[in-house]
Amino acid sequence: MKEYCRKHFISFMFLTCLIAVFIGNNTSVAGKSEPDIEKLAQAVQKQHGTVIEWSLHTRELAQQPSQDWSVTRLKKTFPEWNWSLSHTDGNETVAGVKRHGNIEEIIKAVTADNTDNSVSYVAYEIKGSKWNKGMLKRAEKLFHSRTELIFKRKPVVFSCIKGIFNDHEGLEQSLVNGLLTSLQAKEKEALREEDFLSISAYSSLFSQSLSLPGEEMNLQIGLRKNDAGHGTYFTVGTPILTNEY
Repeated sequence: MKEYCRKHFISFMFLTCLIAVFIGNNTSVAGKSEPDIEKLAQAVQKQHGTVIEWSLHTRELAQQPSQDWSVTRLKKTFPEWNWSLSHTDGNETVAGVKRHGNIEEIIKAVTADNTDNSVSYVAYEIKGSKWNKGMLKRAEKLFHSRTELIFKRKPVVFSCIKGIFNDHEGLEQSLVNGLLTSLQAKEKEALREEDFLSISAYSSLFSQSLSLPGEEMNLQIGLRKNDAGHGTYFTVGTPILTNEY
């Protein structure tokens, strides 16, 4: 039952926020030069967390309910990438992948057939496992050059880091408070269980936010006990997390 509630809470939050993103209901905070993903990393490092994976992700609705518009253009623009086609649960996905060193780039053109209509979107993600200043600069350069070629307008950027707090046992309130304080964030809502914690919050530190009914948010934190041993796993993202945690 707990697992059922957890998955449905996360799915509901993600769907609600994603709708807000697609219809353009987001705002930007001017004058913030430091990348959002670097702010996330600094916050977890203050709590002695270790980053084991990072990602920058963005997406845009296609202009028509068909993949022809996006796929043709993407393959022509990135001919050196490895492209594949897959069908899963009514979704048709054309994916391009390029790997170099510790970085992996992925472009996806997705058509979701909901019987009533098809919703097509194009997504781009860059991710890696090594985190330092040099990697950040390289990732930012690639991200901006790719998105300028892929998207017709400046899209919302989803920043995410994953890792582990080796010095913490379980979901300590001091750890939660430390993260929120470091990120100057105010909790909006949360799902708390014995081995899992999900928090949605708002912070003026970040360059983007989502205006949802009755409130504004731009930060999500997921904490999970390490059942196999010592430590607590974390997933932190802005303005929302785009994958399961």
